[in-house]
Amino acid sequence: MKKLFLSLSICLLTATVSGQSVTADQLVNRAIAFHDPDGWWSRVKMEMVIEMEMPGRPPRLSNVVVDNIKGGFHISVLSNDRLLEWMVDGKDSCDFKVNFTKPTVAEADSLNLTPDRARRWRDYYTYLYGLPMKLTDEGTNIGDEVIETTFMGKPVLSLRVTYDEAIGKDIWYFYFNPNTYAMVGYRFYHDEAKNDGEYIVLEDMIIEKGMRIPKNRSWFTNAEDKLLGTDYLKEFKVDRGW
Repeated sequence: MKKLFLSLSICLLTATVSGQSVTADQLVNRAIAFHDPDGWWSRVKMEMVIEMEMPGRPPRLSNVVVDNIKGGFHISVLSNDRLLEWMVDGKDSCDFKVNFTKPTVAEADSLNLTPDRARRWRDYYTYLYGLPMKLTDEGTNIGDEVIETTFMGKPVLSLRVTYDEAIGKDIWYFYFNPNTYAMVGYRFYHDEAKNDGEYIVLEDMIIEKGMRIPKNRSWFTNAEDKLLGTDYLKEFKVDRGW
């Protein structure tokens, strides 16, 4: 009996040490293996229908295309009975439409149909819907420590991430399920000492052609835990270009 207890203790200790000894690189790779097991993220065209709900505002529906095959991006939004479109091609050139026609200069200015806005939309959706795969991008600085903590009351493994100054100055923390390595949320700070910034809770998942993409993203302030809004992924299609 003593030998049995000793064996069990050794097994439990080994399991604990094994769980704690995962490196930062291993955690990123395992998270990517969960969400994109076949490595298709950088070689697919994705079409998404996203509904955003914000307190006190009507829902907003967006159709988003992230084309990693050709490097293009397209978003269309229905606003005040007008269909607005921002487009960026693989050469970083931008184009815009209002109700399927090219806007006048005055229309473009008043509706924020600008290259800067188009590229911001592209970077926003490509980054957030490309996580955790985007953690391997050049200029991403992943901390060496894998932090054991909690997120939304559940145990998680966390990584602290910063970026080269040319990319961004925010400090990010990413949270992963310690058993499956699924990404369950993340938070960012502009100034960590001030506890500013926001955290994002990921819920449910859409599985399409092997890719596992979080379905719902709810945004909260770090300081007050105030709900800012939720993005609901209504449709998700993947085209491998075959």
